[in-house]
Amino acid sequence: MVYLLTRSFFGPYIWLIVTLTALIIFLFQTYLTMSDYFEYRTIIEMQLKFEPAPFPAATVCNLNAFKASELQQYEEIAQGFQVWERAMNTIDNNVKAIPVRKKRHVFYQPVYVRCVCNLPDDQCVPQRNPLETNTSVCMCFEDATTGDIWPCYPTSVWEEKTCYHCSKANTCDDPDRPPNITSLLTEPKATECLCQSVSHYCVTRPEAEVKWWNPNNYTVFPVTEAPTPSPEIENAFGLADLRDRGAITTKTKENLIFIIAAMPRETRRQLSYTLDEFVLRCSFNSEDCDLKRDFQIHMDPEFGNCYTFNFNDSVELKNSRAGPMYGLRLLLNVNQSDYMPTTEAAGIRLVVHEQDQEPFPDTFGYSAPTGFVSSFGLKTKVLHRLNEPYGHCSDTFRPEGYIYAEHYSPEGCYRNCFQHMILAACGCGDPRFPLPTDKQKPCDARNHKERACLTNMTTILGGFHHLTQDCRCVQPCTENVFETAYSAAAWPAINFNIGADCPAVVDIHNDSKACAEYYRLNTAYIEIYYEQLNFETLKETAGYTLVNLFSDFGGNIGLWIGFSVITVFEVIEVMCELIVYAGKQPQRLIRRKRNKNKKLKEVTDLPPPIIRHKDDESYEMDVSEKSDSQAPLFRRSPTVKRSHTNDTIETTLIET
Repeated sequence: MVYLLTRSFFGPYIWLIVTLTALIIFLFQTYLTMSDYFEYRTIIEMQLKFEPAPFPAATVCNLNAFKASELQQYEEIAQGFQVWERAMNTIDNNVKAIPVRKKRHVFYQPVYVRCVCNLPDDQCVPQRNPLETNTSVCMCFEDATTGDIWPCYPTSVWEEKTCYHCSKANTCDDPDRPPNITSLLTEPKATECLCQSVSHYCVTRPEAEVKWWNPNNYTVFPVTEAPTPSPEIENAFGLADLRDRGAITTKTKENLIFIIAAMPRETRRQLSYTLDEFVLRCSFNSEDCDLKRDFQIHMDPEFGNCYTFNFNDSVELKNSRAGPMYGLRLLLNVNQSDYMPTTEAAGIRLVVHEQDQEPFPDTFGYSAPTGFVSSFGLKTKVLHRLNEPYGHCSDTFRPEGYIYAEHYSPEGCYRNCFQHMILAACGCGDPRFPLPTDKQKPCDARNHKERACLTNMTTILGGFHHLTQDCRCVQPCTENVFETAYSAAAWPAINFNIGADCPAVVDIHNDSKACAEYYRLNTAYIEIYYEQLNFETLKETAGYTLVNLFSDFGGNIGLWIGFSVITVFEVIEVMCELIVYAGKQPQRLIRRKRNKNKKLKEVTDLPPPIIRHKDDESYEMDVSEKSDSQAPLFRRSPTVKRSHTNDTIETTLIET
C-alpha cells in the first residue's frame, strides 16, 4: 500500500491494479480451499495383518423349506398346491399340459426297527439288515405308502398318552405341549396315541400290536382328488393372469409363505427339519462339533428351519491353520423324497455373516447342490468408517420398533421400514418379515382385500430395497466383510465307504453303490475355511484435515498479498498500540488544559505595573519594596516601565 502513496517507476495506478488483482485471486483460492475442506472427503488406508481372523457365523438352510409329508394334513396348504397345479395345466392354451397331480392319502403308523442308537435321547439310525450286530430296537414313523421310516427313537423315549387332536394322516398333537394348527382344524376326540419326548411327535396307536418294519411289503393306498378351491381362494392367490411357469411357481411359494406365517411358531418349527435330521456330520478345526452347543435355530419364512454355527458373539473361534481341513465341515441331508412339488432345486443355502448380524438367506446366501463337496474359501476385510461430519455411521443406532431385535444391519433396517409402512397402510404385516409386536397380525393370503393391499403397496414402494429416501438407515462404523470363493468336487467318491450311516430306505446293504447313490442325491458336503491366516483392514481417514486447510491458506496469503504469521503479529501490535494511544488521549488533553489554566492564573496574579509617561518624569516602582503578600513569583523583582508617546502607552516588563 505504501507504493500507492509515493512516487514510483510504475506509478500508483499500476500498483493499485496489481494489488486488487492479487487480492481477488487470493479470495478466489481461499474460497476453493474452504470448499475442499467442507466437502469432508475421505481416503482409505489399507493394512494387511498377518494373524488369524475370527471365524464368522455360518447359517445353513435346506432349499426345501418344509416337509411335503407334514404339509399334506393342512387343508389350506393342499388347496394352495391345487391352485398351483391347475394354473400349470392351463398355461400355453393347454398345448402341453402336465398330468394333474393327485393328492396322496398319507398314512403314518408306528413300527419297530433294528437301529444303531448312540445316545438315549437322540435319533437312531435304522438298519436294513435285521441280523445286523450291535443294534437295538427302536420305534419309527412309517409312511405306509412308500415304506419310508423317519424319525426313529429308542423305545425308552416313547410313552402312551391320550391325544385329543389327530389328523387324517394319524399324526397327533402332544397333549402336554401347546396346541398347533392341527388343534385348530380338528374337533377334539380322545384317541390312544404313542408320543416320543424328544421332538414330541405323536402317532395314533394301532388297535393291534405294533409290527416290525418290512421294507419289502409296502401298503399302497389309492389316491384321491384334492378338493376344488373356491373362486375366492384362486383370486386371492393371484395365479390366473400368469403364463410363465417360473412366475407361477414363485407366486405359489409366496402364497405358501403367507399361509405358514399365520401358524404358531411351534407349528412352523415342526413343519421343517430338525437339527438332527439336517446335520449328519460336523467338525471344526479338525474337532467334532457339539450340535446342541454350537448351533442355534433360525426360523426363516422362505427357508424354514435354518441353523447357525458360531452364533454366540461372546465366544471367538479362530482357525489354527488355513485350508478346508481346519475350517467348518458339514454333511447335510436334504431328503429329496420329502420335497414339496414347488421346490425347483435340491441343495442347501449358506449365509456367512457376523455373529451379531441377522442372516438373510434370500438375498445374501449362496446355494450349494447335492452330490458335491462345495468349498467356500473366505477372505476377511475389516472396515472402519468415519462418523459425522465425514460419514453417516453408528454402532449403536436402532430404528424405532426394530423387528430384528439387536441384530442391526442396513438390510434389516430397510425391511423394518417397509414392514412399518405396510402395517400403516394395510392394517396387517408382510408375512415374510417379523412383526414389531404380538398384537399385530400378518396379511392373510386367502383374504383378497389384504393381499391386494400388500401387492399394491409393494408396487408403489418398489420393494424394501428401494426405500433409501424415505428411511433413515446408517452403516455400522465397524464391520467385517467376508469375500467368498467357490469351488466344488463330486461327492461321494466311488470307493468311499459310507459305513453305517446309510439310511434304511435303501434296499441293499450299507456299503453298496445304491447307498452312495442315495448320498449323491440327498446330501451336500460343505466346507467353509480361510484361504490364508491374514486379513485386510480398510480404515477411512480424513482426506483434507484442518492442518491442510491452514497450510494452503497460509500459502495463498503469502503468495498473493505477502502476509505471514509475523505480519499478522505486527498488525496486531500496531492495533494494540493504537488502542492504548486512543485510551490515553483524553488524559493528555485534560493535563494540557490544566497546565494552560495554571499559566494563565500565574499571569493574572502579577503586581500592578509601573506606568511612565513620556511627557512626565519617568518613575520606577520597585516591586521588591512591596509587601510579601504582593510579591510576584519571580525570583528577581521585575521593573515595569510605561511611557506615553503621542497618546500611546508603552509598557515594558523589566526583570531585575
